[in-house]
Amino acid sequence: MDQVRTSLVKQADEIIDADTDWVTFADQLDVQTYRYGDAHPDWHDGTPFRPMFLAYLWATVEQESLSGIPDRLADRPDLAETFGFAPDDLPSESTFKPVRLHDRFDALQATVTRSADQIRTLAAERGAPLGYQLGKTDADAGSESDLSNRTEQRLLRKKGREVLDELKTVAIPSLSLPRPDEAVYEKDELLVLEAISAIKRSAANGAGEIMGDLKNPDPELDDPFYEDGPSGETLLEAMKQMSVEQITTVMNFALRKTYTRAKPRLHELEHENGSRFGVRAKIALDITYVAYYGDRDEMVWIQGAPEDKEYDWCHKFATVVIVGENTHYTVGVCPLGSTDYADTHAYAGTDSSYYVGDVARRLLSIAEEYVNIRMVYADREFHAADVIYTLEAKGVNYVIPAVKNDRIGRMCDRFDQLKRGYDEADDTPLYVNTDVSMYGPVKHDVSNTEVSTNVVVLPPDDDDETHESGSPQPFLTNLEVSDELALDRRAARNRIEKYSDRGAIETSYSSIKDIAAWTTSKEIEVRWFHFAFGCIVYNMWLLVDFLTQERIGVIETRTKPRITLSRFLEWLDKELVTLI
Repeated sequence: MDQVRTSLVKQADEIIDADTDWVTFADQLDVQTYRYGDAHPDWHDGTPFRPMFLAYLWATVEQESLSGIPDRLADRPDLAETFGFAPDDLPSESTFKPVRLHDRFDALQATVTRSADQIRTLAAERGAPLGYQLGKTDADAGSESDLSNRTEQRLLRKKGREVLDELKTVAIPSLSLPRPDEAVYEKDELLVLEAISAIKRSAANGAGEIMGDLKNPDPELDDPFYEDGPSGETLLEAMKQMSVEQITTVMNFALRKTYTRAKPRLHELEHENGSRFGVRAKIALDITYVAYYGDRDEMVWIQGAPEDKEYDWCHKFATVVIVGENTHYTVGVCPLGSTDYADTHAYAGTDSSYYVGDVARRLLSIAEEYVNIRMVYADREFHAADVIYTLEAKGVNYVIPAVKNDRIGRMCDRFDQLKRGYDEADDTPLYVNTDVSMYGPVKHDVSNTEVSTNVVVLPPDDDDETHESGSPQPFLTNLEVSDELALDRRAARNRIEKYSDRGAIETSYSSIKDIAAWTTSKEIEVRWFHFAFGCIVYNMWLLVDFLTQERIGVIETRTKPRITLSRFLEWLDKELVTLI
């Protein structure tokens, strides 16, 4: 029996990747080996072994009832045909009665059950849409209109825990930390320790004590310390053994795993024109500032903070986020601040710690592995000739808040005189200046390369967190904008104000910093690891919330996560015990 199970799972291991659906999987799966277990080898022609066995395996992997298989296959004629059925002439419901299938495949039942568990695990690890159960509706749940809050919360708890249990196979296995050959702790324990640090908002040493309590709650006094698990110092030393580049590679791979786990369902939920997520996607580029108050001696990666911050020095970490509805996924991260990590030699002039255009190239390259980019929303630090040059070369649209340099500052100062639309009812007062020249260093070009962009200045907005209070709002864009007619002005305003699509992204960066474990270490490797791991935990929260709602089916997916971050962290806290 073990040989049969091993053979089935071995095929799955060779076939399954992130794009493998059931049609692809079933088409390549050879099940003839298991014909020996067919209790009805002479079954009539309408239900031969292969299609019946594949249907049985499919229902088991998907954890669906054996009853109702014909109806489900009728909705999937491509799958029915791949199994070997005639889509227009499927066997009757009585043929698929559980008692009949269990009788027919009794010799294979244990094999199929064990194999199904491992196929689901392989699919979860690789992001394949197998074994998801998404879109299922509990039999005792009605439509959203008659769904009580009590029932809703019960469903969230039940399905959320199921999803979280699956996701433990996604993030932790995709990460790795240095570990001595003769280590007395398991290879995943350092990552569990980091997860505890993030969830408890604690430092590594404090998390080590918590992990010791969980791992060995009633230790003998003469037990060696390591019986309680690795210490916080063990974790810190492991981080310090990794280079900044190694940490970046490991973390970006883990972010990829969380995204590919969600990808199949995200594509199913896109609008036909691809505007929602994935076909022609919106992305956000951001630089997050993490305050630093300590001694700056020999701190190569420390950067000066923006003028509007209450601190003088900080670490800067760049991120790229795919912007969707309830799916603001961080898909790429990189640290800023050292010439060792920046391609500064490709720029004319004196080396800088980094060039923001090169940061944009790095982040866009990561995002392009996932989606075709339609629109880029970038924060104000990306106001640079090199960034505009890069975005234009890639043929994507962009909206970027403008820095009030002398030229744009004068436009804002004269906004009341320059704006149009203030005399007409229901009009939008704004100012547009097209084909504005910008100059600056561009990669593999001169230090004063010229690029052109459009400047749109909107009226002050009390809710605007990007520009100073009471100030007109200047933006750079390559969208077609005009202030000539009232219709043009309204269109320009609507296009620029879609920058607010990234409003939830701004909130997410605050949450990521809250999730990240804190430290007093001066080592950039430690600080960088904590921040990037916080991005992974944040993605896990969004993923659990999204997949839980989709799995429940009766709850409409919302822009605002239904499972709060604090609630998710409590769940994850409890689930970590099962990893130890």
